[in-house]
Amino acid sequence: MSTPDAVDLILRQNIGCDSGESDALQYLKFGLQLAYVLPFGLLYLSFMITIVKRKKDRELFEDSFFTLHLADGIITLYFLISDTSFFRLTSYFRPVCEYLVPLLKDPAYTLTPFYTAYMYAQLAKMLSTLAMSVNRYTSVNNPVNHKIVSSKLYELTFNLLLQFWFQHCNKVILGIFVIPLFLVWPVAIGTTSFLPFKGNGNINYEHKLPWARTTYGRLGVAVPTLIFTVYSSIVTTSKLRKLGGHMKKVEFSMNMATVFTACGFVLLVGLQICYLFVNAENLLDKMWMVKIIMAATQISNDFYMLSGPVVLLILDKKMRASLFICGKNQKNSRRTTKASIQPITMVQSHAN
Repeated sequence: MSTPDAVDLILRQNIGCDSGESDALQYLKFGLQLAYVLPFGLLYLSFMITIVKRKKDRELFEDSFFTLHLADGIITLYFLISDTSFFRLTSYFRPVCEYLVPLLKDPAYTLTPFYTAYMYAQLAKMLSTLAMSVNRYTSVNNPVNHKIVSSKLYELTFNLLLQFWFQHCNKVILGIFVIPLFLVWPVAIGTTSFLPFKGNGNINYEHKLPWARTTYGRLGVAVPTLIFTVYSSIVTTSKLRKLGGHMKKVEFSMNMATVFTACGFVLLVGLQICYLFVNAENLLDKMWMVKIIMAATQISNDFYMLSGPVVLLILDKKMRASLFICGKNQKNSRRTTKASIQPITMVQSHAN
C-alpha cells in the first residue's frame, strides 16, 4: 500500500487529461453511463416521492425499511450528482479537464468543501446499507414477529423488534447522517488539489496529521458492514427459500432488494481493496490493470447505488402501480385546477 506522499508525488509528476483514447470514444462512454444513471436516478427520485406521499399505506410503505430507504435515497442521489458532474465529466471530457487543471492543481481550499461532502456521502451510504441490512435481517429471522400482519395464518401483536424499529428508526437515521462527520474531518481541514491521472479525474487532499486518514475511517465502517452484509445476505437468501408463501410479497421484495444492494457493496469493496494493493511505483507500469479496476469499480458502484429500488419495482406489482397512481393523481389535480380557473375567466369577460 502506498503512502499519501508517494501517491501525491506520482500524481503531480504525471498530471494528464489525455486517456490515450479518442474524444469520440470518451464521449460515447459518458453517454452510455448517463443513459442508465439518469433514468434510474429519476426512478429512484420518483420512488422517494411516492414513499413520502403514501407513507401511511399499511400495505406498502408504513414499514421502517422505507424510512431508511428515504435516507438512503437522499445520500445516493447526492453522491451520483456529485460524481457525474465532476469526476465523470473531467474524466471523459478532456477540454473540461484541461481547463480546470491550471486553476485547481495547486493545494488550496477551493475543492475542500466539495470533496469533504463527497467523502461524507460515501461513508453515509455504507451506514445506510448496514442499517437496511440489519432491518431486513431482523425481518427474515423473525418474520412473524417483525410487524403486525392480519391474515388467516397469523394474528400478531407488537413485539420487541417492532418496538425497536418503531421507536428508534429516527435515531438510526440520525446516526447515519452524524457518524460520518466524525470521520471526514481530516479532509475538511486539509487543502485539496485536482490531479488528473491518465485522463482520470482525481482529487487529492493534504494529510495534515499523518495518523488521521480517511482510509482508516472508511475501513472502520466498511469492514463491519462488509462482514455483516455478507452474513445477512447468506442467511436472508437461505431463509427466503424456506419461508416461501408464508411471507408477504412486499416483504420478499424488500429482502431481495437488500440482498442485491449488499452484493453490489461487496463487489465494490473487493475492487477497492484490489486497487489499494497497486503500489504508487507500479501505477505507470500497470496502468492497464488500474483502468480495468477503475472501470469495474464505476460499474459496480452504479449497481450498488441504484439496484435497490429497481429490484423492488421489478418484483412488486403494487409498488409499480403506486408510481403510476401518484402520477395520475398529479395529472387529475392539474386538470381540476385548470377547470376551476376557466369559469372565473369567462365571468370576468362577460362583465366587461
